[in-house]
Amino acid sequence: MTSAPTRSSVRAVDDRSAAAVAAFLEQPRPGEEPLDAVLAHQLLLDALDRGDRQRLLMWPGDEPRAVGHLSATGTLVVAGDEAAGDAVARHVESAGWRVLLGDAPLAQRILEVSGHTLLRRRPRAREQRFMVTRAPADLDAPVGLRQARAEDLDAVSDLACRLHVEDRMGPPLSRSARAGVTERMRESILRGATWVVERDGVVAKVDVSLASRRRGAQIAGVFVEHAWRGRGLATRAVAAVSRQLIADGLPGVTLHVRADNTSGRAAYARAGFVDYAPWILALR
Repeated sequence: MTSAPTRSSVRAVDDRSAAAVAAFLEQPRPGEEPLDAVLAHQLLLDALDRGDRQRLLMWPGDEPRAVGHLSATGTLVVAGDEAAGDAVARHVESAGWRVLLGDAPLAQRILEVSGHTLLRRRPRAREQRFMVTRAPADLDAPVGLRQARAEDLDAVSDLACRLHVEDRMGPPLSRSARAGVTERMRESILRGATWVVERDGVVAKVDVSLASRRRGAQIAGVFVEHAWRGRGLATRAVAAVSRQLIADGLPGVTLHVRADNTSGRAAYARAGFVDYAPWILALR
């Protein structure tokens, strides 16, 4: 019987170990293409590319079997062997995390180990499906699709706040929390990372949360006004934005969606995305 991993089993990635971490994350599963692994681990590989090594963790030793990244905003992304869960959970507990995202078995184990007190609620968790495309569907872009402009800020911020509730991220946002969403959307618009569909006002939006020429793009924040649903806007907008990203030289596009969101999963499948793996998304 082996002993449980300890906190000391987890350590920060440094210059010496960075190559081993990259090789681990880029290693495809049997039957996969190398690019499949890159897209599956694009968030962690992008953090490595950006040199954010002080926030990257590996387990154990010099031959990593699991990797995590705890961002400055409290998002913990994990990938690898679920046996690392105990050690990772204990290692990051003092730093705290607000959002946990990544490989389902490892993330689930972290949730089981993570402490909760009267002042810290048990995390809310659900299964996501991680989806990937390298060949988006060749569909006509919806009429009115364009990159968001500064004057769209109020509209896209409102859609983002409504998505927060509809996607079961929590109750309606407070005034201060809505201000934070508005600032995030302002930055996204300035980066050219938010697209809208305009039909007598903004009726849908799509955000690009990651865009790396080496690691691909990730789409997030897809929302369509209720009155405009059932017309294929999400499918055609996501396909069109994905085609543009790939035409710009990015190797592929990913997204993740609630496992029980059958209409969303079907829409993304029609846009050319394939189901890759289960993820966990948890918030506390």
